[in-house]
Amino acid sequence: MKRRVALILNCILLLGCLLYFFLKPVLTGPIQYELLKDGQAASIKEAYREAEALFFTELTFSGEKLPFDKTTSTFYLPLNMDVEAWETGELLPASREVSLFFEDDFTKESKQEAIRQGKAFRFYALLGNEYQECCLIITGLPILAIETTETAETGVFGGMVYYWDSEKKQDWAGASILEAHIRGNTSRTYPKKGYKLSLKTQNKKGEVVPDKKSLFGLRRDDEWILNAMYSDASKIRDRLSTDLWNGFGSAVSEFPNAKFGTDMVYVEVFFNQEYWGLYGLMEPVDSKQLDLTKEGEASPTEYSYKSVTPQDIPTEELLRSTLFGEELAGFELKGNHTAIDRNSWEPLLSYLELRDLTDDGDFAEEAPFLVDVEGAVNVWIYLQAVLGIDNRGKNMYYVAKSKGQSYRIYFAPWDMDLTWGDSLKNSTDGAIWKVELYTNLYSERINWSLGDRLIALDVENTREQVREKWNLLRSGTFSDENLTTSVDELVHRVQDSGALARDKGRWPGSNFGADYELFKRMALYRMKILDYFFDGNLEAYMGLGYE
Repeated sequence: MKRRVALILNCILLLGCLLYFFLKPVLTGPIQYELLKDGQAASIKEAYREAEALFFTELTFSGEKLPFDKTTSTFYLPLNMDVEAWETGELLPASREVSLFFEDDFTKESKQEAIRQGKAFRFYALLGNEYQECCLIITGLPILAIETTETAETGVFGGMVYYWDSEKKQDWAGASILEAHIRGNTSRTYPKKGYKLSLKTQNKKGEVVPDKKSLFGLRRDDEWILNAMYSDASKIRDRLSTDLWNGFGSAVSEFPNAKFGTDMVYVEVFFNQEYWGLYGLMEPVDSKQLDLTKEGEASPTEYSYKSVTPQDIPTEELLRSTLFGEELAGFELKGNHTAIDRNSWEPLLSYLELRDLTDDGDFAEEAPFLVDVEGAVNVWIYLQAVLGIDNRGKNMYYVAKSKGQSYRIYFAPWDMDLTWGDSLKNSTDGAIWKVELYTNLYSERINWSLGDRLIALDVENTREQVREKWNLLRSGTFSDENLTTSVDELVHRVQDSGALARDKGRWPGSNFGADYELFKRMALYRMKILDYFFDGNLEAYMGLGYE
């Protein structure tokens, strides 16, 4: 009798297994999902009618809802593009009323190849008697998704921002209340906008307060910049130049807690459930980054001034001015200030007065007290190396740090998209600006008035500083090997993540089609030119000039 019962139970178990594996779709792979058998996609389309409106917009992976593009009914899953093995987890609908069935067993494919090609894996969502055809794309980059009642053209808006990290799967997703505005000067004229993001949260009292987070390995903060990189055909100029500056110029030994620069990571952005493209998420160069003393602290208040346009009022006229606000002659006073008056601008005015002194002797005598000469030499070398033509009269932070009862100006270059031979020109096709590569720049000097004068007058032995610093940089930060490796790594990030192709599809009017091999050859060519001029021929180099 017992044998008979055991036999019946075994038969039932066997039948159950057969039903599971042959009559139902199966869970498969390191990523778990329901898989259709051959021919079942056609059966779904016969048995169900296609939904007229989207009913399925919430797919989860390991319990976290994924970003969604409603225009293509496509979900995006960020995974580590540098690890061959597929991550583990389960793809499920957020609603139990919906059933999902994938057409292909995609985890049997190469993960890295699927990411590189941006392959869209089709699946079907079923609800009642309707089906919705969807896709899943695996990306190798982190993702930010902005949700707001406003449009992407709105100057200032609020909403929510959601984020997903591609490098980890613990604490890899989250959200914050968002306050944002469009940023940039020339760049705001492009259709793909850049943004300043402020993350907020509600405390236990219900008050909206800053929500400080460390996003994707960057600093812990609530203020962020989204760089659209619209005009750069390579999408690597800003990141490459930023990394190179950090390699030698952003740290000043006098201020170990300050960073005179930024950091940037690539992300993909969604706006109101539409894919919005490849962006650079950046740390702002603010009082926290620069470790500035604030109003009311024991030390004198320190200031940061950002040049946003070339100076439009002569310095001698500025010195006679009596009107001082947040903006002055192409400069912006950064940070929060309870009151702004001439004292707030005095450090910058002193710098401009020094820069424009007509007497060379007075300039050489006063410069070491009013400016960081070594930092200015670093900036000058940097602009020569990366061909920073757009940073000579703007796109620079002038940072007034306290030196007892006086101030000294330090420097932080910013917004490095017009580098490595790219330059603006007036457009003839209706656009306001057009960016083109000008290879003749590679044999020119990039004139920056302060650095030029310090070197021309050999203030504090700046000519020898240039020679020594350049020789040091050529064995490290600006070595052929480091430049080549750095470019290759960034190309890997934007191309092999699939993001470059997707950005091109989203913004076909943006600059694309960079020849990365040419980029590397021209970069190394520029280094060779500077090798010649900086080691014994600096006077001849100062005779060159790009206007």
